Formats: sequence, C-alpha cells, structure tokens
Amino acid sequence: MGQPFSRTIDKRSGVQLNYINDMSEMPSTSTVAHNMAIAGRFARGRIDKVFAVSRNKIKRTLGVATSLSVSKLGEPYVHINEALKAGTVQAIVSRLVSASATNKLMVAKVPVEPETATWSLVDEATGATGKYLIAIKHLECFSDGVKAEIHADAATDESGEPAASKIIVLQLRDVATNEIVLGPYKGSLDPAALDEFGQSYFIGDVVGQYTDLLEVVDVAADASVPITCGFYGKKDNKDAYSSTTLKYFTEGATLYTSEDIDAAIDRIRRSKPTFTYICSGGTENITLISRLLDLGKEINKQAPWDISGRFTPEAAATFYKSVGGATDSLYSQCYWAPIKATNPVVGGKAFMGTSGMNIGLRCARNAQTNAKGIAPRNVVIAGSDYAVNRTSMEQTYEPSDDELELLAESRINPVLFKDYASGGKYAWIDSLTGAQTEGATKLIAVVEMATYVDDTIASAAQEALQKPMAKAIEKTTKFVGTFLESLQSADWLQPSDQLDGACYSATIQANANQPFEKMNLDTSICYDGTSRIIVQQQSIVRT
Repeated sequence: MGQPFSRTIDKRSGVQLNYINDMSEMPSTSTVAHNMAIAGRFARGRIDKVFAVSRNKIKRTLGVATSLSVSKLGEPYVHINEALKAGTVQAIVSRLVSASATNKLMVAKVPVEPETATWSLVDEATGATGKYLIAIKHLECFSDGVKAEIHADAATDESGEPAASKIIVLQLRDVATNEIVLGPYKGSLDPAALDEFGQSYFIGDVVGQYTDLLEVVDVAADASVPITCGFYGKKDNKDAYSSTTLKYFTEGATLYTSEDIDAAIDRIRRSKPTFTYICSGGTENITLISRLLDLGKEINKQAPWDISGRFTPEAAATFYKSVGGATDSLYSQCYWAPIKATNPVVGGKAFMGTSGMNIGLRCARNAQTNAKGIAPRNVVIAGSDYAVNRTSMEQTYEPSDDELELLAESRINPVLFKDYASGGKYAWIDSLTGAQTEGATKLIAVVEMATYVDDTIASAAQEALQKPMAKAIEKTTKFVGTFLESLQSADWLQPSDQLDGACYSATIQANANQPFEKMNLDTSICYDGTSRIIVQQQSIVRT
C-alpha cells in the first residue's frame, strides 16, 4: 500500500500533510535555582573562563584544599564544599589568578637518536621547535602539574617490516593519585587521516571532539614516531607510555590587583552555565566583595557575603561601611558569625563564613517545588528551622542588645547560638538585605521572590521578541496571568489596599509612543513578609 500523502504538492492532485505544529508549549516557570557563582584562588581550574564544580568531582576539579592556617585565600573551597553538600547542584567558579600566570605548552620531542622520547615545556609565544612531535596545552591549569603520557601503535610497511607510526595515544594523569584525568585519546599525526566512517582521525580533531580541556596546539609537519622511540610496546599486557611529570602552570602572585579581580568578575558575567546566587567565599578583599555586589545588582542576582567572625560588632559595622558600592542594595545580604569550628575540608579550627552553606540550603529549598513548579522561596533560611551544620563549634563573642541593634542598623545578619523551644542550635537569627529602606525589600525572603519573578517574566518576555505585536502581547499576557496566579496559590502574596484588595496586577500593552516595536510589561505585586519582630504583652486582670 502506497503512502496516502505527500509533504509538498504544487499543481498535482493529492493530499499534502504538513508537519505537526506543537502549539502547547508555555515558557517554563523554573529558572536555574540550584547553582551559585564564586570567585577565589584554587590549585586547579581554567583561567580563561568559568568552570562548573559538582559534589562528586570537587577534588578532581579544584585540587587540594589549603589550610586556613596557611592562607585565608583557602576559604572559598570551604564555601563550595558546604554549599554542594547542603543542596547546591553546581558551583560556577571563576579562578582568581595574577596577570603574570603562565600556562606552558607540553611538547613531546623526538631526539635524533632516541631510546626514549622526552617531554618538555615551552612558552606558547615561542612554540615548539626542533625535532618535536606534538605540542599540547592543558587548559585546567593544575598548579601541582600532571603526568603527560604518550603511546604509539606499532606500524609495518608493505613488506611487513616495522615502520614509523603516525598513530598515537595521549593521556594525562593526576600526579597525586595517578588516576587518568584526561584521555586516552587515539588519533593520527596526519591531518588528512580518516577513520572507517570517513570522519577526521587527526589527533587534534579527535581531542577536540571529546574535550575542551586539552588543546593540540601544534603537530610537526609530516610527523611520525621513529621505530626506536620509547613510545611503543606493552607493559603488564597494557600499552606502555612515555611519562613525565610536568609542572607546566605557574599562578603568579597572590596579591591580586584590581585588574585581576575585574577579569575574574567578567568571567562570571559572561558565564554560560546559569546561576541564581553569587557567593563571596568568605573573602576579606574589599575590592572583590564590592565587585561581586555590583555584579549582583547588574545581573539581578543575590549576593550573600560574610564579615569575619573575629571582628567585634563595631568592627564588623566599620568593615561593612568600608566596602561601599552596592552594600546598600537589596542584592547585598551580609552575615557575621563569631564562631570557631573545624574546617570540614582540611581540619583545624578557624573562623569561617556561612554564606556558602546558606546558599546551599536555599538551593535545597528551591528544589522542593509544588505541582505548579513554585518553590517555597517565601521561607527564608533563618531562624529555628535551619542550623549551621559544623563540628566543634564555639561562639567566641556574645553581642549585647545594643550591639545587635548596631548590626541590624548596619544590615548585618548575626549567626549565633540560640536556645529555641525545639532545641539549642547555631542559627542565622536575622534576614536583612542591604536595602536602606523600611519597605519590603529590606527582607531577604521578599528579594528571593521578587528576583525570581523578574527573572522568570523576563525569560518569558524574551520568547515574545520578534513576534507580531498582537501575538506577543497575547502570549505574554497569558503567561504572566497564569504565573502570578500560581504564586498566589503558593502563599507568596498577600492582599494590598493599593490594589483594592488584590494581591497583584499586570498590564501588558503596546507602548503609546512606539506602538510598532515596543511593548510595556508592568506588574504590581504585594509579597508576604517575614516575622522579624514579635511584640508580646501580658495583661493581668482582677477578679
């Protein structure tokens, strides 16, 4: 039986069946709510762009942690570790490095009469010279180096005699664990080589197909591996490799300039993996804190940060003022924890910020969505329901009521031990943003909801770009109405007298002055608040 239709018909008689048109799609109400961005010094990681760190690959990706007794620059590692354990799915990391950092090429050389081939390092600007075979660049920039390994498959000529081979295998090993971190990648030194499927078999193309962490920078013209080379053979029934430990990366000075910090911030700004929160990593670098807060304001992301617990409340307030910049914005959310605890990564007791752990708990909360995809962002990570989860904690300072007033006035949220009816715990006891207002945006929970609403509606509005104006208005109106209704059903909102008892209003219409190209989207929303202050009064009456 023939097919009863055709896809295209012009003049002939027949049935034209068009492709199925799915008109059921609606913009998602979920944004990436489980990731955070952070900048800091690490032993490993790309320096040209951000990279993602997940819980099961933290040591492989970031390298060995540094004790806080050795360097305070090791604290971001703690924040990433705690955030990932608490609920963050990925940490989007921008590695802080000096402009003087160098990442040298690893070159496999073939001397004139080799028994074994040798690996060496050269500056990228200089490039490989002499009797070299291949030059590679490792973009993960391991400060502790790697073991570079190369193997060659045996080859024969037409008469069956051993011949120089063009087929090699590359791989890199961890110098500490000896585990393979990249590879093995097998390919030809011939740029014109093809595999059995007619695809390029050139080693540079093979590596590029499987990873963007290793780059084949150069292959010598008409390169091949001499039969006397040590790349060949077997060992314990496995391919034998020529292996050399190479410390190819030097991070340079760790006193970072403004330019170094700006470069790290710009990498976060250009990040392809998206994120919801920006973590300071406990840094005391005022320039870095200020830049992170400015970035949060620019891209509508909350930026929790810390003031060291070794400071008194008065000193903490002074430090807060010294940061300046966007500390007075709703995106700034500052914590002060005068608590010593065991470093969960390398041991030893130290003062450590809590913003990373707080972000992790926020991410875990954001994952708990209802049937309409709405998470309980109206529930702030503070109070008796959330405890700081560390071992051997010791509060080193007990602030007075006057000092707590100073902290609240300065928009600093203390982390202290509290004896709740449900049990004693170290907790975040306040939830203020840096917004210098007595309005709703002084509350972290309101900002959590408001930034999410803005991000979600902006994402939906982007879907309406370049569509006919009437259709764009219709589509956006439908989404916004459904979305705001779902927020109300999730108890995010409360009635407002300004809205005549309604919880929200939305107006989507063509701009009066530019009706052909500009659409105005205005929302008014009354969010539920947070019980920060409770006034109790008992009155005793006579009989």
